[in-house]
Amino acid sequence: MADDRDTATIDLSRGESRVVIAALADEEMTASGDRARRLRDVQDHLAAEFDFDEYRGSERGEMAGDEDEGWFGREWFDSGSGEGSEETVEFSRREAADVAAALADYEVDPEHGNAGVADEVRERILDAFGGEDDLLL
Repeated sequence: MADDRDTATIDLSRGESRVVIAALADEEMTASGDRARRLRDVQDHLAAEFDFDEYRGSERGEMAGDEDEGWFGREWFDSGSGEGSEETVEFSRREAADVAAALADYEVDPEHGNAGVADEVRERILDAFGGEDDLLL
């Protein structure tokens, strides 16, 4: 049975939101047009929600994993993870589909050490919209 809600909320910890931002940044590197804008908007929304101001450098064009800049280095994931700090975040159906796709790609990339976190968050997003089949309609 399809869940026809246009938005849903999930609780994210500070550490989980960092993983989502990193996954979206990876996905943004190959996205274009409206999809790239949505990916950036969700990253910006999460960064504001959790008071992250260090997730992007001075240039919006920086790419995730740029080792010269140290952006998204291990210390970014580990610093002040504040697992007790949770926020309720609302996603539109389209945003949730983009986030779920980015997290799915992120969790299978062997270079990322947060595959388990990505999988857990992706499952919660899918459940909030009634499952994968309902979200991707």
